[in-house]
Amino acid sequence: MRIDWNKKYTTISIYAVIVFIICLIIYKLTDSWSDTKTFFSNVKSVFFPFLLGMLIAYFMNFIVSALEKRVLPLIKPLKSKTITRLLSIFLSYITVFALIVLMLTFILPQLIGSLLQLINEFPDYISRLIAYFDSLTFNINGSIYYFDPNNVDTFLSEQLPNNVDQLSTMVTELVPNLIRITKNFAFGLLNVFIAIIISIYLLNSKESSTEKSKKAIVSIFPQKTACSILGVLAYSHTVFSRFFIGTLLDALIIGILCFIILLIVKMPFAILISSLITLTNLIPYFGPFIGGGIGFAFLLIVNPVKAVWFLVIIFLLQQFDGNILGPKILGGSIGLSPFWIIFSILLFGNIFGFIGMLFGAPFFSIIKTLIEGYLDNRYNKKMNTTKH
Repeated sequence: MRIDWNKKYTTISIYAVIVFIICLIIYKLTDSWSDTKTFFSNVKSVFFPFLLGMLIAYFMNFIVSALEKRVLPLIKPLKSKTITRLLSIFLSYITVFALIVLMLTFILPQLIGSLLQLINEFPDYISRLIAYFDSLTFNINGSIYYFDPNNVDTFLSEQLPNNVDQLSTMVTELVPNLIRITKNFAFGLLNVFIAIIISIYLLNSKESSTEKSKKAIVSIFPQKTACSILGVLAYSHTVFSRFFIGTLLDALIIGILCFIILLIVKMPFAILISSLITLTNLIPYFGPFIGGGIGFAFLLIVNPVKAVWFLVIIFLLQQFDGNILGPKILGGSIGLSPFWIIFSILLFGNIFGFIGMLFGAPFFSIIKTLIEGYLDNRYNKKMNTTKH
């Protein structure tokens, strides 16, 4: 018996079955969400060293390329490209490791010392702060109001209870937490070591890896789609590289200037605050406010007057950065208006945390450019169809 298949209804049936299977998979995943989270966590743990290695290779490639194409040929031109590549990779990693060791040897102890000083002298700072507020008078509509420090003292006593039982519980939980932290730290070091090995391999064979990736894309996808994918990848690399180099250079310059100025005016915790300013300045728009706010909070406890002067310094630095330094270094590297930059930072920051705040703007710029290109193509096609 011959079945008379109706093409229209057969297609609808296939789509219905596919939708049903997808819904069933989603239901199973959500029904056993704890198992699903465990599964994805295990998958992430397996692929993390490879993804980290690719990320390290991508950023290290800037240094390797600069050494290979610009520095080494000036010092001693080498005939063998293989030796030049290996030497560039070796010098790049040695440079980065030397900077890390330098930071751990000189900067980190000072950071830890500043934090320990802040913690140890915290009660004294609070007493000074209360005494400072006690000396303040506020003249409102011709009347003088005195600040009552007893309210602050009572508030601090309530918010910072000295409870022996709580301290005992913290000490009891400290040992297993230390074991867990040590274990995670050891596995983290192992993953970083594996990632570095992977990144060295990728850098050494970057041309062949790139060529194989292009061949795979061209082989799998139609010609037009393959060209679009390769174009998107090239554009993404341009946006990310410009944004990364420009933002890093901008943050370093502002951090160094901040450190020099804080040293000149003899501001407490100069290296701690300037390091914080450097780190937070990597985040567009919000970074200066975050770093300035935390630095102000530190200084407010130590010396309220200097805290106010610190705000003035940060304001002047950010004016210099926003109007002179930033446009010179970054220019229009990501092609986004301030509104879309703020939107992208809030969006990706909520999803991916600090990493999302760092790279949300260039990633959103790529997505926005793709959508605008697609809409422009659709619009032009419709306009051409209407004209004909």
